[in-house]
Amino acid sequence: MRAVIHNKTSITYKTDRDIPKLTSLCNVLVKVYYAAICRTDIGIAKGIIPAKENIVLGHEFCGKIVGFVNGESKMDGWHKGDAVSANPMSFGIREDTMCGKDCDGAFAEFIAVPSSALVAIPPHLLSPYGAFLEPVAAALAPLKYISGKTCIYGGNRIAELTYQVAWAMGKRHIERITNTEDLQKNYYDCIIETEPFNIDAYIDALQPGGTLVLKSRSYTPSLFTANAVAMKEVCIKGARYGDFSVASHILTAAVNHLPNTLDTKTLFGNIYKLSQFEEAFAEAERTDSKKTFFKICAE
Repeated sequence: MRAVIHNKTSITYKTDRDIPKLTSLCNVLVKVYYAAICRTDIGIAKGIIPAKENIVLGHEFCGKIVGFVNGESKMDGWHKGDAVSANPMSFGIREDTMCGKDCDGAFAEFIAVPSSALVAIPPHLLSPYGAFLEPVAAALAPLKYISGKTCIYGGNRIAELTYQVAWAMGKRHIERITNTEDLQKNYYDCIIETEPFNIDAYIDALQPGGTLVLKSRSYTPSLFTANAVAMKEVCIKGARYGDFSVASHILTAAVNHLPNTLDTKTLFGNIYKLSQFEEAFAEAERTDSKKTFFKICAE
């Protein structure tokens, strides 16, 4: 099968990669329709983020079930032909086994997925929208921490998506700020960061007892002044995933162009073939880039 493979500090395109063999753990074979490039994929490709060698990259995807380890047409409530995505962090016995990093991912024609990691999506999301499910679920995560005066800080795609998801969820009092000069001192109850370079500025802008939500998932160490955190009794929270089914509803609303939902024109970039991986990664790496997709086996 065709696939994009990680090798040390580079990636390569193969046309002869074996189709994944199903196991008792990764027990469902999914035909990948669309996949999307994440900054995690870029970090792995550059050797910045540690990853297993000779694995297929990619963890944001959608597709159809085409087989099960038991050889039957159904298993664990799933059926052949079901439209699915997956929680990419649930590919092992440990919760933090990530496809495209610790095991084979979705930049390929097929991916083996644990049935417990599958997420059902409507058939009409078998498109770039379905491959966007994981980012939307991730953007939902910080919302559980917001209270009072809240801002999302950042001038990147993550900040824009988080802001749009908040708006779609009815959180319309949230500010979007892109310059530290615009942060008001001792003003906010909650700040959601998407750029981990200004931690002290965020802490300075929080009210005593405020909450700083870490959204960016940066692998680069971030510096901050511990005294400021202690003296203001700031609470620092990490944000992982919200509800994938809620993310599916948000994307369904966006597909149907309903009001007060995602503006995908500002979020979605170009769609490439797997063989165009170099061009696709170059676009995705730009700081101002929109989400870049691969069309793999879409009908």
